[in-house]
Amino acid sequence: MRKKENFIDYMKLLDNDIYQAIEIFYPYNQSQEQIKQYTDSVLEICEKYPNVELVLHLPHSIYNGLCLDQHLNAGSKEIMMAGMKYASLFGIKKLTLHLGHIDKNIVRSSYYEKVSLILKELCDYAKQFDQVIMIENMPGSNELGYSPEELLTIIKLTDKDNLKFIFDTGHAHVSEFDDFIYLYLLKDYLYHIHYSDNDGSRDAHTRIGTGTYDFKKHFEVLKEIDYQELHCMEILHQNADDLIEIANDVTKFDNKIN
Repeated sequence: MRKKENFIDYMKLLDNDIYQAIEIFYPYNQSQEQIKQYTDSVLEICEKYPNVELVLHLPHSIYNGLCLDQHLNAGSKEIMMAGMKYASLFGIKKLTLHLGHIDKNIVRSSYYEKVSLILKELCDYAKQFDQVIMIENMPGSNELGYSPEELLTIIKLTDKDNLKFIFDTGHAHVSEFDDFIYLYLLKDYLYHIHYSDNDGSRDAHTRIGTGTYDFKKHFEVLKEIDYQELHCMEILHQNADDLIEIANDVTKFDNKIN
């Protein structure tokens, strides 16, 4: 969770048009004082930079997923809905969602119908705020949304026009699947991208070009499928100055991102 001084530091990135969007979190597990400070800081960004787009990442952990038993599942659904309502305070239209952890002793396809029913409810709830839910590809087989085919199946089963796909480069690179099959198979639903690099062994969230993900090909594929949405740097950093360098990394691979 970023503090007020962090937000102030980030403002120079917006002043200089280095970044044009911010992905925030729903601070559901913080104290009331922390929630107020975070909310006030986000509102200040909205007021000062009305053209900056905001995205919200819904809660995610082993305890917040749509694949849990019925008792916990209801609680997770309510938390997601509370996150959507929180996002509406800032006019946010895009919501990042992890489907959640599964029991590997259970046939994973048995989760598809159950999760799609919950997603239908969440999509209907999000509709009142004109929001789109974006489900993310995950790095390990212990979470739903691991394979591109699985993601496509769940999206089609849910059959809601405000359910989309968010692609995470770091997650894809540590999975057993080809990095770019996600982009090709889910191109009609691709709505957002998280960027980070790694060596294929773990989701390290390192800078672009420091690992082995092929970003040159990545941007070639994006051009091929005509991707027009945001490019979000989800990279470990200390301050805004780090984020300036991180933004410059992208130009090594493509100078025409917009």
